[in-house]
Amino acid sequence: MFYSLTKISRNVKLGPMPASTSARATCPSSCPLKGKGGCYAEYGPMSIFWGKVDRGEVGGNFDTFVKEVEQLPRRQMWRYAQAGDLPGEGDSIDREQMTRLAKANRGRPVIAFTHKPATVENIETLRQARDLGFSVNLSANNVGHADELVKHGLNVVVVLPTEYAREKEETNTEYRARLNSLPKHTPDGNRIAVCPATYTETNCLQCGACAKSGDRSAIIGFPAHGTKKKQVSQMATASG
Repeated sequence: MFYSLTKISRNVKLGPMPASTSARATCPSSCPLKGKGGCYAEYGPMSIFWGKVDRGEVGGNFDTFVKEVEQLPRRQMWRYAQAGDLPGEGDSIDREQMTRLAKANRGRPVIAFTHKPATVENIETLRQARDLGFSVNLSANNVGHADELVKHGLNVVVVLPTEYAREKEETNTEYRARLNSLPKHTPDGNRIAVCPATYTETNCLQCGACAKSGDRSAIIGFPAHGTKKKQVSQMATASG
């Protein structure tokens, strides 16, 4: 499997930070977005670049990727896997490779998410990586799923229905007023904070909330968006 590290991302939502791409084979088969129209990386320019990574036309093997991570400037925030998932094929996380990656990172703030299932083995690997300074957010499909993932003691993000998104003609004041009428907590009472980059001019580099290695006070929510937002929103409105 191949990996690529782009030194400066041109994604306006990320900001000018390094961003990596992992081979499609790292994506878990259990991901409800995979191959069902909900994964943004399966469409458009990202999909074209992802294909090049899969074919080894850009990037290199895992050893090369780890060396590139080691060479990032100290305290440089970066985005792991703008497409793809954590090391390991399918639903499993490769503990040896994940440990190597965490050690190579040397505590740099990293924005990382995983849709791999919360098995005992995977959670143990993620806790070990967190202790080494590489914190990974567990990705929840809906608020019920988020409540289950929070119990593992790791940071969690969640997909939210489209009504949580700021509408095109809506002012920020109007949006905030409407947002106040929507649920701000999960069924189990965990607080939800909508990602500010989805409704303001900020970006991930300026915000950095998803890179926080310690316990957060809230689950960060990402409203369904893009050309496939209807399919994603249907998943986000499911009960669990």
